[in-house]
Amino acid sequence: MKNPVPLLFTLLLLALFPAAASAYDVSGQSRTYLWSLQPADNVNLLPLYEYLNASADGESVSFRAGGWYRWDLRDESFEGTKRTGDLQYAYLNVRGPKNSAASLGRVLVNEGVAAERIDGGYAKTDLWGGFRIAAFGGAPVETDRDSRSGDSVYGGRISQSVAGISTVGVSYLKEKNDSQDYREETGVDLSIRPFSKLEVLGKSSYNDLMRGWMQHAYYAVLGPFGPVRVTGEASRVYYGRYFLSTTMTAFAFPNINPYETITTTGVSADVAATDKFTVTGDYKKYDYDILNDSAAYYGGKLAYRGESFGAGAAYHRMDGPTDALRYDEARAYVTKKIAKVDLTVDGMAVTYDKPINGIKTATALSGALGYSFTPRAWLGADVEYQKNPDYNKDVRSMLTFNYQFDASFTSASKAKAPGGK
Repeated sequence: MKNPVPLLFTLLLLALFPAAASAYDVSGQSRTYLWSLQPADNVNLLPLYEYLNASADGESVSFRAGGWYRWDLRDESFEGTKRTGDLQYAYLNVRGPKNSAASLGRVLVNEGVAAERIDGGYAKTDLWGGFRIAAFGGAPVETDRDSRSGDSVYGGRISQSVAGISTVGVSYLKEKNDSQDYREETGVDLSIRPFSKLEVLGKSSYNDLMRGWMQHAYYAVLGPFGPVRVTGEASRVYYGRYFLSTTMTAFAFPNINPYETITTTGVSADVAATDKFTVTGDYKKYDYDILNDSAAYYGGKLAYRGESFGAGAAYHRMDGPTDALRYDEARAYVTKKIAKVDLTVDGMAVTYDKPINGIKTATALSGALGYSFTPRAWLGADVEYQKNPDYNKDVRSMLTFNYQFDASFTSASKAKAPGGK
């Protein structure tokens, strides 16, 4: 979206929503960000972002919409344009019996292998015996890489649950781009709690077009056993099949090796020494098949959280196959709340075994100050300084203003004051 018209149209639909419900509640949030940054010499950026979301909820019908708009007050930030935006979602939702619901519009879908934004429809309902079914279809919300002509996406998920014990689901997605097969994926997801001290959850995804697995990712949570809780993880990602349809250049070929496969295993333990003090130790290993090497990231952290004061410190070691992946990492932070004021200071240092681009120690320091004018209005200021192998000096600042609103309406009365009072 290169102009605010779609977002304004959504807000107009929201204003007309009373015709669909005799009583409804309106709520939403405005988040305004003013960034100041200098990513390169002689380039000074001052982008202003506005994120707005709103919802209107009736007894069985609701409407939700959200989007953002950017206006560059100085140089152009992205895509050679000073103004742009996006309608993230805007849909009408109808709820029915048996936990059923149907949505129409620009919908967010999260069902197994599908984590999509589509312009179309999405419905789900409970069946018998703990079964549940969901289906969706429409046009994928594309980036600007090509037109939307001949684009379509559809799929669904069926699951079976035993209350308090398990949920197992099977999902499917098919997407076409310019009328050609673009993605076809099948997935299995599960969440199992065989007894109160153990929960296992995860998913596996299969690329039907390339006839091979894309990813396996599973986690196990043990405890708590007194103050101790242990989490283990194991995953495997097949680059060529997992990143085939990515829109992020960092994960596009040839920036990564399409034949690489990475296996990740890890474990962490949290110890609640007191109700406010926590100690954590963690270890994670990355094994690369084609590179025939591995990396390990391990360390620990301490955290204290009181009613108005918090602090923490962490240390980790990265042992990897390249100079950029051999370093010690230390971090410390402090948070303090004084009446309506929030204060945060955060610092991190990464010391490489060997200098990278002439930099032996990379540092990052940030500070944030916030003030709550009312329970609904909050103003914050952030400043961040970095020195690393990519930037000799990088200073960024941001002003943030958040405002929340809500009101209640009925067909026979005027709107109540914000907050429903």
